[in-house]
Amino acid sequence: MSPQKQSALIERTRAGVTACDARKGLMLLDHDTLCVADLHFEKASFLQMNGHAPLPTYDTRDSLHRLAGLVADYVPKTVVALGDSFHDIDADQRFSETDCDLLNAIVDSVETFIWVLGNHDPDIPDCVRGPREDHAQVGGFLLTHHPHDPGPDGVNLCGHYHPKLRVNTGRGKVSGPCFAVSEERIILPSFGTFTGGLDVEDIAFKSALPGAHRYHMVRKDRIYRFDGAVI
Repeated sequence: MSPQKQSALIERTRAGVTACDARKGLMLLDHDTLCVADLHFEKASFLQMNGHAPLPTYDTRDSLHRLAGLVADYVPKTVVALGDSFHDIDADQRFSETDCDLLNAIVDSVETFIWVLGNHDPDIPDCVRGPREDHAQVGGFLLTHHPHDPGPDGVNLCGHYHPKLRVNTGRGKVSGPCFAVSEERIILPSFGTFTGGLDVEDIAFKSALPGAHRYHMVRKDRIYRFDGAVI
């Protein structure tokens, strides 16, 4: 593991130690497991096909290269994708053979690669290797797409919400994807290139992050505490 290459923030949770990486992945340091959420492969091609959006379709390739970089730096034994890895159930019809080969090379580079199924991708394209699961349990960490109760001593890692934070720096407002953190849950930022985000002030986060919580914002290859201090 070489977090010096990119900024990372250590979170000591009740289930174990994690590293929130500025590249929007989360490492379970006690379990040698890398988690990413909401890859949304083939979102641009979906928008082009259905809404004639003038978007370049490089998002899948870009997300694959960024994922490969995280795996190369951390060298995890296990990778878990927390749902919505593909943007829609017909993504396999637009997923190129080259991109499938690139993805399978990442899958084959680790001991285990688990696809947690999400609402966008109840099915994963047949060409992609790796087990498909409703959830995964790694020590005291419950890995899901939507928030779930992890139990009194556990921590739930999930995606789905694409959390995004806005901060007033005194020189103006800045915003970026963020890790939304409470005692019982960490909601990961969306990893995909064209995925956007939902402001953490949205009412959806009221139930997803009960009690005290904090945010770690990702911006320009750095990760910041909620008060804006560089880590």
